[in-house]
Amino acid sequence: MTHLITLVGCALLMASLAMLRAADAPAKQPTNILFLITDQQTVSALSCAGNPHVKTPNLDRLAARGVRFEKSYCTYPLCCPSRGSLFTSRMPHELGIYDNADAELAGKGVPTMGELFRAAGYETAYAGKWHLKAAFPSFKSGRMPGFDVLPLAGRDPHKVDKDKEGKGLTVDPNTADAAIKFLRQPHQKPFLLVASVLNPHDICEYPECAALQKMLPDDPAKLPPARPNLRDADTLPSALRQFARRHADWTERQWCEYLWIYYRLVEIADAEVGRVLAAFDRAGLSSSTVVMFTADHGEMMGSHQMVTKQKLYEEAAAVPLIVAPPASKPAVDSQHFVSGLDILPTLLDYAGIAAPSSLEGRSLRPLVEGKAVPWREYVASECSSGGDARMIRTARYKYIAFASGEDREQFFDMEKDTGEMKNLIADSVLAGEVARHRGLLQQWLQDTKDTFGKELPPTKNKKDRAGGKKRSGEARKSKNNQ
Repeated sequence: MTHLITLVGCALLMASLAMLRAADAPAKQPTNILFLITDQQTVSALSCAGNPHVKTPNLDRLAARGVRFEKSYCTYPLCCPSRGSLFTSRMPHELGIYDNADAELAGKGVPTMGELFRAAGYETAYAGKWHLKAAFPSFKSGRMPGFDVLPLAGRDPHKVDKDKEGKGLTVDPNTADAAIKFLRQPHQKPFLLVASVLNPHDICEYPECAALQKMLPDDPAKLPPARPNLRDADTLPSALRQFARRHADWTERQWCEYLWIYYRLVEIADAEVGRVLAAFDRAGLSSSTVVMFTADHGEMMGSHQMVTKQKLYEEAAAVPLIVAPPASKPAVDSQHFVSGLDILPTLLDYAGIAAPSSLEGRSLRPLVEGKAVPWREYVASECSSGGDARMIRTARYKYIAFASGEDREQFFDMEKDTGEMKNLIADSVLAGEVARHRGLLQQWLQDTKDTFGKELPPTKNKKDRAGGKKRSGEARKSKNNQ
């Protein structure tokens, strides 16, 4: 009996000591979040991605201490719809955001990134471009759901004369300054800081903008070559032909100049991001902060004789994504399909905040940590302002369907045809794969309650009818180059 009492006493003593040690141990440091965004940067516009025509040393260094995803896609290749997805993990059609005209998140009844982090006790701050509703709330309403809008010095970018100077060239240094000031300050709470620069979006103003024209080199030999998929041999869907015709008279030299300016704007954006990252490092935050970088959408760069966005080709739909948590193992993920829908769930996961069941995306944290987890078979994107269309991207193929017009389907072998030049939709050998991708699209439409056109496969010369609301860019003017 005495022996038993002694054992019980020892056990109680050890338990008490363990409790005391736990009480004395410092609480786990909450994870800060630094979320960096550029505007209109395609997935390949990074020197660490092997692009010899652009130098992005700051983003390269970030990639060297995190995981860079090569198969990363925006939900919609246009500013407002894509940004709506980044901050809610919902598809644009679920948010009712179909273009840039008066897009906003307020009143949607959907929890936003800022609201979720603030409710969990985070200090939430935003510097730079928002665009849901005002492009730069610092100069307009000064409000956005869940975030404190950091004041920006300098001129109102809404009032910049785009024929003379670039909006991004004007406002981005002030955005970086605001983010740097925030990082230098002491914080009593864990923080979520979003720093969103506008460039390389200024490419939308080329060639009218005088400031961009001044960037051209004196020696034409320095110009990069035009895109290898500049000119299509196959017939484009009728919804896209108008875009290719707009620049059909451009010379090879003009396409090369366009690319030169675009890459210089990417480098300017990289420099501003680099200033923020340098301040972040000087503040000693690297051991307690997850850094994430992405872009809202890409840029066509002259591929298929098209520029800017609103297309579901790789150049406009695929975007860079880097996730760099503390002490992460650097890697390049070229296998898993990730979406703009995954941004919010990933950041919530690192912050230890429960994700609402309404979110469409998944946390990328297991992939960043190198864990073998079941993953999605495909990624989907949509576009309504450049011809109502939907995209399904699987391991080898890409399927694009348009809701109206002629030649309404495209099917590409992404292993053999990375430039998406050969439409294989009528290839009898691939009939089974085409049917499978049509089925994947139908399942996606059903799962996300998408009212996209129901007439799949589309029938040429049949009277066009888009399912659900009529919302094509041709049916309504939109501010798609803000």
